[in-house]
Amino acid sequence: MNDIYQLSYELKDMLSQDERVLLLNKLEKEMTINEEAMKLAYQKDLAVSNYSDMLNHFDENSEEIKAAHHQMFLAKDALDNHPLVRDYLNAYKKVRELYFEINDILFSNLNVNLRECHK
Repeated sequence: MNDIYQLSYELKDMLSQDERVLLLNKLEKEMTINEEAMKLAYQKDLAVSNYSDMLNHFDENSEEIKAAHHQMFLAKDALDNHPLVRDYLNAYKKVRELYFEINDILFSNLNVNLRECHK
């Protein structure tokens, strides 16, 4: 059992030093101190919250819901197209693929496929 713990710590240490993980962490920090990105994130959160609230009061096919959904789409699109956020999302995809590869290696004999669970 100690071998498993030791190997787990070694894997954790290796991951914390991986250039993909380091880049993701760096971009996350930059994103959280970027006023424009944080404003866009806040606007997206407000739009999502508004859409969710509207669903409690209006029919799904109502004009109010359609307008709220459109505003949510625009807010998410604006956030996703901010250069720093776009870089972060690209880095996130690479780290996610790394984690999926590790999952495939560690758990392939258990028939656990996280890729299918996260679609």
